[in-house]
Amino acid sequence: MVPSSVPVRTAAGCACARATPRSERRARFRAAMKTPVARCAQRCSTRASVIASTEGVFAVLTGAAAIGQHLEDNSKLGSRVSAPILAMATTSALSTAGLLPTVSRAYDIVWDNLMPMGVVLALLSSSSVAPSRDKIDKDSGWQVLRGFIVGAFGTIVGTYLSFACIGRALGAEGWKIASCLCSSYIGGSINFAATAKALDMVNSGGQALLTAGMAADNLAMAVYLGILFLIKTDGPKPVENADIDQVETKRQIPTKSSLCATCAVALIVLRLSYSLAVFAGVPSFNLGITCILAPCVAWAMRKVSQLEKVRLWNLCSITEMPGAQEISGALMLVFFSALGAGLDLRSGALASLPMLTFIGILLVTQLLFTLVVGHKLLKIPLWAVLVATNANVGGPATAAALASARGWLRATSPAVMTGIFGYSVATLIGMCVGKTLVSLG
Repeated sequence: MVPSSVPVRTAAGCACARATPRSERRARFRAAMKTPVARCAQRCSTRASVIASTEGVFAVLTGAAAIGQHLEDNSKLGSRVSAPILAMATTSALSTAGLLPTVSRAYDIVWDNLMPMGVVLALLSSSSVAPSRDKIDKDSGWQVLRGFIVGAFGTIVGTYLSFACIGRALGAEGWKIASCLCSSYIGGSINFAATAKALDMVNSGGQALLTAGMAADNLAMAVYLGILFLIKTDGPKPVENADIDQVETKRQIPTKSSLCATCAVALIVLRLSYSLAVFAGVPSFNLGITCILAPCVAWAMRKVSQLEKVRLWNLCSITEMPGAQEISGALMLVFFSALGAGLDLRSGALASLPMLTFIGILLVTQLLFTLVVGHKLLKIPLWAVLVATNANVGGPATAAALASARGWLRATSPAVMTGIFGYSVATLIGMCVGKTLVSLG
């Protein structure tokens, strides 16, 4: 993450910085420092740490990410808590103990370079993991997509309502964290990170809210998904030869050439997105454009991989971009480690109560809106509404897990595809909502 004292090093960030007068940036910083969270974070950022070098900090960040993923894969507690939260908790504890600095060049690199790269790779990976068209039940897919759209509107309504009730308690940066949560509850964690980056949450108060938001988000998420499991309903009617509903993926084994090609495509997408944003006069919206452009590139690469000459020349191992998902997952874990390291546990705790209240109002509104409008008014089947709202709030993985756990095999593929669709549009929606929230602050 980027502290207020360090200039943003991306081209988009530089453009935004140049467009904002220094006096205005100072005024915004002073306004942010009026909140207890920001003041505590500022005091913590000035404390000396045991590990100060960029290389040493990177070693700790990647180590915490590895430990978090290992615990998630190999322990019951880890699987319930999730790798991102474990990584954040580890680095946050080290920062609290004075072993890690709260401000470091390593965090700037993660925020400015690694996180956007992880976002693009996550979107590009859909080309290699998406089920083929003939595997998707069109009727089930349409029902889930309808529910997903209604749920997205429910998230927007919930964001406005919760901000009107709790926004002032979040401080000057509250509208930004509201935007991040809005995009997260339409898409997923990558949209949370991308929106935070796009809205330039660079001062100390922003760091505090980001950490508190992630912690409160995961606690609220566990309760929300538990409620979805408690709602009883019948699933979609089974069909003959139900094995057609299973998601089959034939993934290429990553090679050195395929990994290099995948990274090259991701970097091209990032640069092209920024160029389009500058051309449109909105350089700060470059990540929102990225989240629309990357799936288009992924779809095109998937089509190219189906060409006969491509298969004849054995280029599928490159055009299908194997390894994109793994690289993205690793980069995002490092990002969450950096997010936790930017603030100690004491300052993060200060924002927990208002943040939990904010998220609670948002999610309750979202669920009630989706059930009433989607199920009662539009007559969308309840099972589709539950899968769709899970895809909204939890992403494609948890939505597919819910469908599978409840035996709704026909809903598994639609859950994955609507979740991927959410990744594509959520960042831009969250950023637009954030701009309108400024007037309510």
